[in-house]
Amino acid sequence: MPVKAGVIRAGARTTRRGSTETFTGVVFQDPVITAEAPSRLGGSVVTFTPGARTAWHSHPVGQTLFCLSGVGRICFKGEKPQVLNPGDTVNIPPDTLHWHGASPDRLFSHLALSEAGEQGQGTSWGPHVTDTEYNEPATT
Repeated sequence: MPVKAGVIRAGARTTRRGSTETFTGVVFQDPVITAEAPSRLGGSVVTFTPGARTAWHSHPVGQTLFCLSGVGRICFKGEKPQVLNPGDTVNIPPDTLHWHGASPDRLFSHLALSEAGEQGQGTSWGPHVTDTEYNEPATT
């Protein structure tokens, strides 16, 4: 079935709060792209309050983050956290364990884009990021 052309108006989708199962702190998600077959691409603008972050997770086809505002952090398993600034783009390879979120004292928003796997599999969630992991000094 072909994808229907058209405009999806801003008021057609509502902001939702990130689940405490997959986020630490207060996080808001604004859907931008909802996958419609044959596309598997989804995307949201995610806004993190200071100190908020995702749990450890991975994506079957990877993920791209485009940083919009504030100051954030990204961390790949086995590495130190890195600072994220507006205009930065993060390419996350398939099945790569990582977390991302705000810096301790700043709001942070990014556009997060990812595809479902060929069998429809989505994000694979792991444990919450500990305060010790989160508070490691971030590199630039």
